[in-house]
Amino acid sequence: MADLPYGICPYDKNHRVLLMRMPGHIVKCSKNYCGPPLAICKYNATHRVLPEEMDNHLETCADQIKFNSYKISESAKNFRKEPPSCLAKDNEPVKEH
Repeated sequence: MADLPYGICPYDKNHRVLLMRMPGHIVKCSKNYCGPPLAICKYNATHRVLPEEMDNHLETCADQIKFNSYKISESAKNFRKEPPSCLAKDNEPVKEH
């Protein structure tokens, strides 16, 4: 278990949690949290930061790179759904007069 990735709970800095268990831990730990409200990162719901720190977090969030690369690859897949404009509807070349 020493080689599995750990993270620090955003609600209690003394909690060191396996990353794969972080979502469940956050749900339980947030119920006992009495500090200022934390904002949720739009790239990873387990990232919780103070609202005034969110802009800085979003600029440096490691999951932003994963999110953006996925978004780019999905848009590349959908780039050419329609046939090129030089083809007619029945996929035969358009005849020029």
